[in-house]
Amino acid sequence: MIMIDPYGRTRELGEPALAAMVARLEQRGGHPSFAAMLHAYLERLPLASARSVLDLGCGTGVAARAVASRAEFAGRLVGIDLSPHMVAAARRLAHEQGLAERITFRVGGSQALEEADAACDVVIAHTLMSHVPTPATVLAEAARVVRPGGTVAIFDIDPASLTFGTEDPEYGQRMERAISSALLANPRLMRTMPLLLRRAGLELVDSLAWVISEIGKGDFWVGALDSFLVLVPEAGVLSLDEIQAFVDAQRRASAEGTFFASANYYAYLARRPA
Repeated sequence: MIMIDPYGRTRELGEPALAAMVARLEQRGGHPSFAAMLHAYLERLPLASARSVLDLGCGTGVAARAVASRAEFAGRLVGIDLSPHMVAAARRLAHEQGLAERITFRVGGSQALEEADAACDVVIAHTLMSHVPTPATVLAEAARVVRPGGTVAIFDIDPASLTFGTEDPEYGQRMERAISSALLANPRLMRTMPLLLRRAGLELVDSLAWVISEIGKGDFWVGALDSFLVLVPEAGVLSLDEIQAFVDAQRRASAEGTFFASANYYAYLARRPA
């Protein structure tokens, strides 16, 4: 499979693309709407009793730092990411927040984990699964390393629901498809996640759903536009001129009070049968 999603091939990218990713992950992670979703599903995880938590595709460590910051969590937390650049950023940010001693970050792939069978109480994949070319392999690994009775948490956007307001509907649909295909390996993955969890031998026990919509003025979605300018051309789906024109139009719409953007997010909590 040819991988165009930059988030799934970070080891191939140069400094400008990596810097854009770090900026977007931290901006998104710090936004109140996004942080509320993260904390909502963390509330449903058995973190008080968890001795070992593994954060797959940890990026800059947004989810790992949120777990480590929770008063009830006193276990061991490991975050892994394919990108040495992301791991370095995650370590730096954890240090800045006084959490460096509570989290171990290391370079590693989620499709072949170093952890032993049944080594973890909780496995988290926070905005990872839509970026991997073989999600079933990652789920199989998560099911292998989580202990019987342990929890696997999957959280991600539903990219196929991402939509921006445009005066020309056909142009809008073309741009939405291009952006989704450029930035995510599996734009419809979250819609088949219940089936994939079952095939991995995991039992779905809970789910949450959200819609982040902005009408008139943009904030959360406008924050994504800077990353589009760097990462969409990196994927080769649109030219810089094409994505620049789209971004400029969206920024004007927000400034004029005519902005619209929306997408769904889902969290799935699954258990490995005892």
